[in-house]
Amino acid sequence: MRQLVISSPGVVELQEAETPEPGPGEVQVLTKAVGICGSDLHALAGAHPFIALPCVPGHEVVGVIGKTGEGVTGLEAGMRVILEPNLVCGRCPYCRAGRYNICQQLKVVGCQTAGAMADAFTAPASRFHPVPDSLTDTQAALVEPLSTAVHAVRMAGQLAGADVAVLGGGTIGLLTLIAAIRAGARAVAVSEPRDSKRQRALRLGAAFCADPLMADPVPPIREALGGHADVTFDCVSSQASTGQAIRLAENGGTVMVVGVAAKDVTIPLPIIQDREIRLAGSAMYVREDVLRAIDLMTDGAVPAGELVTATLLLAEGAQAFKRAASGDDVKVHLVTS
Repeated sequence: MRQLVISSPGVVELQEAETPEPGPGEVQVLTKAVGICGSDLHALAGAHPFIALPCVPGHEVVGVIGKTGEGVTGLEAGMRVILEPNLVCGRCPYCRAGRYNICQQLKVVGCQTAGAMADAFTAPASRFHPVPDSLTDTQAALVEPLSTAVHAVRMAGQLAGADVAVLGGGTIGLLTLIAAIRAGARAVAVSEPRDSKRQRALRLGAAFCADPLMADPVPPIREALGGHADVTFDCVSSQASTGQAIRLAENGGTVMVVGVAAKDVTIPLPIIQDREIRLAGSAMYVREDVLRAIDLMTDGAVPAGELVTATLLLAEGAQAFKRAASGDDVKVHLVTS
């Protein structure tokens, strides 16, 4: 079979490999569509703190079951499925508490194990969810990143009537915008340097958009919201965005760190303490978030055409990564045929 490999920083290669066979309790899935995500781009740059190269990326995937391993029930060949890529131990305190997204032995398909940017891949049967017939492959492949946004919104707490800021208008930022609105936010303001993404954010329901490259985005966002942001979702996680998020949260607001930071950042701890700012991380998701994301997608909350702006063949993987890294597109999908 074919698989895409990030072999070294900046290098994406299409290679031949043995088609994987499912072991006991596993499923072999034939990839139909798979998205390139921010973590994949961090890996390509050699900057992801938890991904070693070479790797076979891909976890935002929809596919068809090719084979099932011994002991698998409830799934059968020909079923269309999406992947929940977190591989967990099921035994640590976090798994036992239902917070398996922070499992002590967490691995992720496409990060620490071979992913779905291939003609076929395998994973434990428990990691797959059937796809409703009403969803297209494009919609189904967006469920995984939408789950990340849904989880961040849930972790933030009650958003009904809240004023919200989202830093970053990429895929996760735009999906967080949608999830926050569906959770009842009164108004959502977005900071994003690219005009095309700001326009998308406005079409998706943002009350205001700021360009952080033109001027400090904090004052106009606070003015648009009529004060501080009750919750700020930092989908960039850089030194600059962290500082902006904390300023937006003054006083008494919450900052949810959603983006994967490429390196350590510093925070104004006296301000965190004195202004009672809550600073919390949000990592991946759990089953209830995935099911909620499927419901939102089925309900038509996410216009896939606004998010998926390019679709290329698996054989065009290097070009697809180049497009995704340029920032001009929102979400780039790869299809096997």
